Amino acid sequence: MLSKAKVTMIFLSAVFVVYGIVGGMMNRVSAKDNAYRGLRIFTDVLTKVRESYVEEPDLEKLMRGGLHGMMEALDPYSSFIDGETYEEIQRSRGEMTASPGIIISRRYGYAYVVSVVSGSPAAKRGLRTGDLLESIDGRGTSQMSLWEARRLLVGREGSSVDLRLIRARRSVPLQIALVREEKHLPEISARIVEDGIGFLSLPHFEEGAAQLVSSKLKMLQSSGMEGLLVDVRGTALGGFGEAVKISDFFLPKGKRILTVNNRDGEKTEFFSLTDPIVSDIRIVLLIDRGSSGAAEVFAAALEDNEIAVTVGERTDGRGSIQEFIFLEDGAVLEILTGLFYRATGTPIQSRDLSESGISPEIRSPDQGFVTNFYFENTADETEPTYRDEFYQRLNSAIRELQFEEGLKQIRSQLLREAA
Repeated sequence: MLSKAKVTMIFLSAVFVVYGIVGGMMNRVSAKDNAYRGLRIFTDVLTKVRESYVEEPDLEKLMRGGLHGMMEALDPYSSFIDGETYEEIQRSRGEMTASPGIIISRRYGYAYVVSVVSGSPAAKRGLRTGDLLESIDGRGTSQMSLWEARRLLVGREGSSVDLRLIRARRSVPLQIALVREEKHLPEISARIVEDGIGFLSLPHFEEGAAQLVSSKLKMLQSSGMEGLLVDVRGTALGGFGEAVKISDFFLPKGKRILTVNNRDGEKTEFFSLTDPIVSDIRIVLLIDRGSSGAAEVFAAALEDNEIAVTVGERTDGRGSIQEFIFLEDGAVLEILTGLFYRATGTPIQSRDLSESGISPEIRSPDQGFVTNFYFENTADETEPTYRDEFYQRLNSAIRELQFEEGLKQIRSQLLREAA
C-alpha cells in the first residue's frame, strides 16, 4: 500500500499531466488559468476529505477514481490505467486474442457495445449496438478504463466470459456467458441483387480489404451494373488507411477524402489519387449506429463528395487517433492525439456525443417502427418476453427494412434518369 504522502503527490502530479493535455486542446491562456483554478479546488477537496471524512479515506482509491473521471470527461476513448492494473492484465492476457465478438466504447459511465461481429458468439446471443456492459467477469465497468474493459473481453479460445447487460426496455440487468473464439474476419462479399443493381458488403477495413474491394467492384462492373448498394452497417473493424484507399475507388481524382489535425493545428490531408473504378452509377450507402471509425471515414468521403446517398441511422462518431503515454510510476494514459475532419471541414468526432458521427440523409427505421415491433411481437408486458430470440428478430427486421429502403432509393433514381 502506498503511503498517504506518496499517493497525494501522485494524485497532484497526475492532475498536472491531465490538465496539460486538456490545455493543449483549448486556448492556451484561458486553459492555464482554468487549470490553476481547478488544481486549487482539487487540493481543497483532498484536504477536506482527509480532515473531515467520517472514516479514514482510501486515498489511493480516491486518486484512481478522480483520474478515471478526468479521462472520461475528455472523450469516450481516453483512459487512465494505473501501473499495477496494466502489468497484471498484460501478464494474465499476454498474446490472447480470442473474443466473444464485441467492439466496445464508453457511454453513460459504462462499457458500451458499439458493434457485434457477424457470426460471433455475441451475435448468436442477440447482443446489439446500444447494450451496456455493467460488469465483465464480475468486475464493474463504471470504474475501469476502456482499455481494461477491452482487454478483459479477450482470453483463451474456448474460455467463457460472464457479462451483465443493461438493455433497453428491460427493468433488470441480463446475465449471460459467452464463449471466446479466435478472430475470424467476416467476408467482404458482392453480388447482383436484381437486374442492374449490385450489392457490396464491407464488414471490415482491415489490411488487405482494399485489394478485395477492387476485385469485387470490377466483377460487378462487368455485369453491367447501373446501381450499387454498399453496406457498412455494424462495421467497426479496421484502420482509416484502408478506408482512404477504398474511398479512392469511388471518387474522381483530386477529391478530398480526409484531413487529420493534431493538437498543434498541423494538418495531414488525404486526396483521391486515381480515376474511380466505378463511375456514372447510382450509389446508396447503408449506415447505422454500429458503423464506426474507418467505416465513418469512408461514408463521409462518399456523402460529402456527393457520390452516394446515405440511408440508415447516425453512426457511432469515432474519428480520432489514440496513443499510449507511459508515466514514470508505470501508469499509462491512452489519449486522443489526432482528429478526423470530413471534406466539409467538420469533425467526425465531437465532444458533444449527440453531434458526433454521420447523420443519414434518409433515416431508417423511424422510432414508430421500433415501438410497433415491440408491441406486435410481445404477448404481454412481462420481462421474460424479451429473450435472445426477440432481439435477434428485431435486429433482422431493422436490417431488412434498411436494405429495402436502400434498394428503393436506387430504383427511384434509375427511374428518374430513364424518364
